[in-house]
Amino acid sequence: MSVRRVAPVLLLVVTLPLFGAKAKHSSRPPTDLHRVGDHWTPYNPPDPSTYAPNAKTYTVKAGDTLWALAKQFYGNAYLWPQLWESNTWITDAHWIYPGDTLLVEGEASNKTAETTTTTTSTALTGGNTGNQSNANNTPMPTVSLNTAAAAPTALGAEADLYCWGYLGAPNEPMPNEIEGFEDTEMLYQKGVVDQAMSVRDGDIVFIHGGSATGLVAGDTYLLVQPGDLVTHPIRNTTIGRHYDYIGQVRILCTDANRATAIVTQSCQEISVGAKLKPLPQLPIPIARVPDLPTICDSGTNQHSGYIVNSKGFIFGLGVSDLVEIDLGRDDSLQPGDVLTVYRDSPVAGQPRQVLGEIGVLTTESHTSTARIVAMKRAMEVGDKIEMR
Repeated sequence: MSVRRVAPVLLLVVTLPLFGAKAKHSSRPPTDLHRVGDHWTPYNPPDPSTYAPNAKTYTVKAGDTLWALAKQFYGNAYLWPQLWESNTWITDAHWIYPGDTLLVEGEASNKTAETTTTTTSTALTGGNTGNQSNANNTPMPTVSLNTAAAAPTALGAEADLYCWGYLGAPNEPMPNEIEGFEDTEMLYQKGVVDQAMSVRDGDIVFIHGGSATGLVAGDTYLLVQPGDLVTHPIRNTTIGRHYDYIGQVRILCTDANRATAIVTQSCQEISVGAKLKPLPQLPIPIARVPDLPTICDSGTNQHSGYIVNSKGFIFGLGVSDLVEIDLGRDDSLQPGDVLTVYRDSPVAGQPRQVLGEIGVLTTESHTSTARIVAMKRAMEVGDKIEMR
């Protein structure tokens, strides 16, 4: 079960005189403020005197963020949903108000989520809510809280989302592509036309396609390399094509049919022909990873499918490996969901063998990318999956 999915936005404290300001990616702040004690708030927070005598509380100050407070109290900013879940009277997580008293408690204290992404969160005042990414362009997480007792944990890292790819339609239209490089090594020497075979961060590239095909100066785009068609390991039918994310570029200038861009991130070799795709907001999902089902536990009878592709080997998959599955958002799957991976016994009537669990990172219509978050036995492409 998933509850309280939230948009990947910076959670900020506002100062009251300017609460009406609105940033590009923020929600509109509440306007029905009322006085509670010595401060104004749109919420109905509990009277702090009603908390247990040994309860740990904190009074919100101007400039605080749930992101920073989770770092302060729990040792990991990605566990801000734990703080929010302890204060359900906060009905809009985009906004917290100075003077309100938070209950600080929960399983997350002093635990660290498993992620390699580093994030710097800067609290703003004066009603600004910030962008969906912080100054380092690190996406804020969404939350999918399962019912098990495990503490919330980040299901992946930024590289898992922005440096692998997805399983999409075989012929997805992408009209814009790299057609050449500035090639600073060549320095436009007279009579020299051979360019470098690839580029790296900070290099200038020239794009075939411009404003007529949707490119906007100042915007950042993913660089996509179409890969192989993926065949279903059981049904032997074509599911789609794997598209590799190989980097990112920011458009510097554009006319109707051409554009110039700078490489802002390279995941692997970037070459002529790489396609451009609008940069999606891919928040890092957070979830409570439940305990593995035992051999005596029966299935959930939820949607079931298969691991159909993986990053790297197709056998011997283990914790932190990335996979693609044949279930997606149209199958009621969302980022942050956790699925059980299992294998049927070759002997009829015997229990299935539970192999581990995967956490969903991103979803397409009927496919998703996921990361192995728990393992009992090695997995492989073709193993079955089941929604919890």
